[in-house]
Amino acid sequence: MAVITETFYRDGNRVPITNAGIITKKTVTFAGGTTNAWGDDGGTLDGAAIFTVTGLVKCQVVAVCTTLLTGDTATIEVGITGDTAIFLPIETATQIDADQIWVNDAANASYIISGAETAAAGNVPEYLLYGNDIILTVKTANVTAGVIDFYCIWTPISTDGNVVASSN
Repeated sequence: MAVITETFYRDGNRVPITNAGIITKKTVTFAGGTTNAWGDDGGTLDGAAIFTVTGLVKCQVVAVCTTLLTGDTATIEVGITGDTAIFLPIETATQIDADQIWVNDAANASYIISGAETAAAGNVPEYLLYGNDIILTVKTANVTAGVIDFYCIWTPISTDGNVVASSN
């Protein structure tokens, strides 16, 4: 059985405050002007895992920009190897502003409708993954600055199902 190191958010009485699943967070600070840093188009972290997945899990990914992204023509997306935009489709980095949520194929906003059918624009798609790491890909140019908090909301299906934030 997997050892799950992430925990549910809890209230003051230690009662879990979500039934959506376990939440794992990865903060990415972009510094694409630095060789092999997050945001360096073609660098070693371009297409690197933000979350490492083992076993079978059901999961969603949501991103919240905490510091405005820069990089005039830079684009980014989040998915898995072979389908690099299934969670968060390609987006121009400068269109993702501070205090906005980035989700499936919709204008970024401070609020998002959750629970529509998976293919609907603005929805938070949910996938079953079996050992597929969740990756961040820079597509066209360096993202030179900014910060995004990525949240993976997940539930283990197999006994070894687990999601951890990458150490990159």
